[in-house]
Amino acid sequence: MIPRLALTMLTVTGILGTNMLPSFAQPNLTQPVDFSVIHQKASGFEVIQKTFDQDAPIQTDGSAFPTDLANVAKPRHYQVWLAMPNPQEIQRLTQHSTKPTYRILYLLDGNAAIDDIDQTRLQAKLKATPAGQIPILVFIGYQTPYRFEVTSRAYDFTPPLLSATNDQIANAFVEEGRGRLNGGSENFYQLIESDIKPWVASQLQDHPKVETLWGHSYGGLFVLYNLFLHPQSFDHFVSADPSLWWQNGEMLKYWRQHQTLSKFAITKPLRLDFSQSATQEDKTPDADSRQKRQFANEICNYYQDCQANFYQQSHGEVFTSSLLKTIAQF
Repeated sequence: MIPRLALTMLTVTGILGTNMLPSFAQPNLTQPVDFSVIHQKASGFEVIQKTFDQDAPIQTDGSAFPTDLANVAKPRHYQVWLAMPNPQEIQRLTQHSTKPTYRILYLLDGNAAIDDIDQTRLQAKLKATPAGQIPILVFIGYQTPYRFEVTSRAYDFTPPLLSATNDQIANAFVEEGRGRLNGGSENFYQLIESDIKPWVASQLQDHPKVETLWGHSYGGLFVLYNLFLHPQSFDHFVSADPSLWWQNGEMLKYWRQHQTLSKFAITKPLRLDFSQSATQEDKTPDADSRQKRQFANEICNYYQDCQANFYQQSHGEVFTSSLLKTIAQF
């Protein structure tokens, strides 16, 4: 369980009344992924993979987007890797357990996540896993040789606007200032629940499952979207430096609505990992960091089981730090 952390209240303007500042990840979009770790048997894990697809987003009236958006309004092609201990490791972990438990960690930006792990960390994970538990890693990525597929993730990881009318709520909209589509979180949630999770279950025996969702940046928004709208979907949630600035703080509006609609709901364990700087280059704490702390204070006072960590790192660096910590602890 993630320990509850009560944060000190900061004397700052309420987060909905401030100007949200972007924490751009600035990833290297031409950096190829080193997939060698998934083939290293000495890690103690075996990896299988499967592809999934979703149709191109359409407009509210059912028509395709204009030709000038054809390069971003396109189908998404996913690559999902399932890493589970080999039979010898499973036998070692479960030999004294009558009903072992699968602890399953779903990782967004799966290509980059694979690129950031190595054989030594996987071996350490198995060595530290308590008896009776079987660690499972599910990397949800895209069919690309690179770390990120920014066009697809911009749509998949971002929620529809709360201000949208009911018939628009599940459809795409153009992201302000970037010319990409946003708003596909509900569709992506349905893909995970209806296709990816059943495939994962088909590869495992019938044992109890504890499921955790991890995501960074826009992926951190998707984690919060699931926590607020679909809390039953996972048992634990880890949101790494979520892009709270997105659409002038739209996720904060979701947070306000969640408190109104779910005042007496049972809350789920949550961990927030934040950077201390607004950009990759600027490591000076600023208004962006104060807004994050205000949000962390509010949400950790609301949730029964909540932890907020602040790293003296850039937005991009927190991707790796949060990822490796989550793998070690889930």
